[in-house]
Amino acid sequence: MRSRRTGFTLIELLVVIAIIVILIGLLLPAVQKIREAAGRTQSANNLKQIGLALHNANDTMGMCPPILVNQWASWNGGIHYTGAYLPDNQSTAGSDKTTFFYALLPYLEQQNLHDSIAGYPWQVLGQRKDDSNKMVGSTQVKVLQAPNDASAYKQVAWQWPYTNPGELVVQQTLTSYAPNARVFGQFTASNAMSVWDVSWSNAGGGQRSISAIPDGLSNTLAVVEKQMVTGDATLRFQDWGTVGGTGNGFSDGVNMWAVTDTQPEGVAFFGCNCNDPTQTWDDKDGQWWLGDCRFGGTIEYFHPPVARPIKSQQNAFNIYPFNAGNVVQALMCDGSVRKITTAVSVQSWSAAVTPDGGESIPLN
Repeated sequence: MRSRRTGFTLIELLVVIAIIVILIGLLLPAVQKIREAAGRTQSANNLKQIGLALHNANDTMGMCPPILVNQWASWNGGIHYTGAYLPDNQSTAGSDKTTFFYALLPYLEQQNLHDSIAGYPWQVLGQRKDDSNKMVGSTQVKVLQAPNDASAYKQVAWQWPYTNPGELVVQQTLTSYAPNARVFGQFTASNAMSVWDVSWSNAGGGQRSISAIPDGLSNTLAVVEKQMVTGDATLRFQDWGTVGGTGNGFSDGVNMWAVTDTQPEGVAFFGCNCNDPTQTWDDKDGQWWLGDCRFGGTIEYFHPPVARPIKSQQNAFNIYPFNAGNVVQALMCDGSVRKITTAVSVQSWSAAVTPDGGESIPLN
């Protein structure tokens, strides 16, 4: 009687394994594309939520939130901020501090986090009621982080002398989004808006109503995707300074969303990196150190998004896409979300950055 075979031969097993490997190889790119598309859609939804929060904040407070304000600077040589988001009181100015995304928290269903500061309520750098080892920025807010942002880390160590104890190291979380300094900031008395002016001189303290944008809400950038971490260093921040950068100049940076009193490479904003359209030498990194992007004329020109290089060649003030197809998603001031590629011209990008430049150039 012939015996019945009960298993596969080695050759049959190898054939089956080979078929499975081929199928996995065919499916993986499709799965990755689906995941990337889903992440891009989620990021667009995040931007729409930020846009709705921005309009609600503007309607409630009568003006848009500032990039950041340190009222100490108001009384010590910086722009004097008299807007709705902080008291204007010299006696409390050292503690009166706010940022763009902190001001939006109540409109992003994060009222409890907004109100978690222990003691004086206007001190965004104050410790929390629920945990004195944390600040408001210690919490990762989902709507502020994009799924496709593959940054190496999502929080940084931050320290300054005015906590209790003074050597306390706090974890500050990062964001994948950056607001436009040209919309939510203002020029200094010398008509400048450099990255340092934004961080240290209250040039981040704009007082503009969303309706006061002459170039049109649908033509003006409000918030763009910007990777949480730029460069190849693991940064930390201590006593008003940055520690841990590995490159020359400002190749390394992060986007903290709830801090003031910090170097500009640690703060989430864009709209200060200039690009001279008559030159080519600044097409890689722009001219981020300038405070005036007019280059002798009346129109400002800014460095547009560029394809992301390797980490060691990145610059903290550049915008690099983290979506497939070199696409940066952007919230316009009317609440719509646009896709912008690295093929956008300096002229088109610059027209969208400025709220009152008078240009009529399509973004794409």
